[in-house]
Amino acid sequence: MENSYLDLVLFSEKRKNILLLLKEGPKSLEEIKNSLNASPTSVQPQIKLLKNRDLLCGNRKKYELTLLGDIIAENMQNLVNTMETLEDKYDFWASHKLDGIPLPLLKRIGELKNSTFTTPLDESSMFSPHNEFVENIAKSKFVKGISPFIHPLYPEMFLKFAARGIDISLIVTDPVLERMKTEFRPEVEKFLALENTHIYVYDKELLLSSAVTDSFLSLGFFYTSGAYDHINDIVCFDPEALRWGEELYAYYEELSREVKEI
Repeated sequence: MENSYLDLVLFSEKRKNILLLLKEGPKSLEEIKNSLNASPTSVQPQIKLLKNRDLLCGNRKKYELTLLGDIIAENMQNLVNTMETLEDKYDFWASHKLDGIPLPLLKRIGELKNSTFTTPLDESSMFSPHNEFVENIAKSKFVKGISPFIHPLYPEMFLKFAARGIDISLIVTDPVLERMKTEFRPEVEKFLALENTHIYVYDKELLLSSAVTDSFLSLGFFYTSGAYDHINDIVCFDPEALRWGEELYAYYEELSREVKEI
């Protein structure tokens, strides 16, 4: 009796790796052997099993995925990416609220697999901007931000960047907008007077912060205890992570109202 596809693919590290490797494109037996650092005698039986179940085709000069093999490899890659993302930073993900991430994007959290942590300029101050955040925004073409709070340094900083021609769109909560009106009115009025700026208000509670640009994505979360983690921000530079971040911003912008003046 033949093994199920589940057994065939997931219960063999070599077969799984062969499928994921061929997802990148056709490969010869020699290329497969070298990529997996394996001998031909250990790889060929696995290739034969996959060929017998119509997951790949070809010969030792060029093996490639069939349509069925491509579908399985695509979904398997998503699973591997998700597991790698969660396992790599398990303590972080387990100790933070993820409720602010829409379910479709949460299911694609594997797209953040190559993320790193960034730290504030001053870890003793919860209002200190993060190094990578400030440096990368300064050289970005656009910024799309989501924030449940306001750093005292941010109104002047974003005004300066916007005045230099950087397109900036921000989503904040009602309490944040009220604070902007009372404490930072001059900066906000100048900011809104520019053609390349937008401010939106999300009427519900924001459970995350985010900034996405043409070059990086920054994410901040609340601890499960309810306190905001001002020390650990996640930063990603991969194109797929940037697309993920733009979709996150678009989700919240769709649910927000634009502020034209204060």
